[in-house]
Amino acid sequence: MSKSGMGELISEVARLDAGIDQYNYYEFLAVSVQTDYIGIREAFYTRSQLFHSDRFVSMEAESVKRAANAVYKRMTEAYHVLTDPERRAIYDQGLGQGQTRLSPEERSRRLDADERQVSNPFARVYLRSGRRKYELGDLNAAWIDCELGLSLEETPPLRNLHAAVMRAYDGR
Repeated sequence: MSKSGMGELISEVARLDAGIDQYNYYEFLAVSVQTDYIGIREAFYTRSQLFHSDRFVSMEAESVKRAANAVYKRMTEAYHVLTDPERRAIYDQGLGQGQTRLSPEERSRRLDADERQVSNPFARVYLRSGRRKYELGDLNAAWIDCELGLSLEETPPLRNLHAAVMRAYDGR
């Protein structure tokens, strides 16, 4: 990268760092609210190469290193929230009320062992939803969620839930 290009990048890091509490996740990734999962992913990977803190390691100015690290961390947070359909819905609702960041509790929600086996975030949503519906005894809705999840990704947790729903149907 040329010196002028690096200077522009440092200026952008400084701008984003100065507004870290004012900019929303979409602004950090330079995408619109209508951007889909693939667009979010592509924007993050493009911007993460530009703003990764390793690019700034050799700089003498500690303030630039700190700012680059803060900006990169917020971009990563934005990516994780905006690519998870449930978190994104919660975030978008809060954004409409002026919140630029998801709460720490919502950001730190961990996946259970079954959810970690499902790589497609939408299939994961169907797994969670299907489990809730199964537990509530709504077998038809649970079956639909399983079918939708399995259409996106064939994984043991979805197949096991589907089998449990079918056994419950047979037991009626």
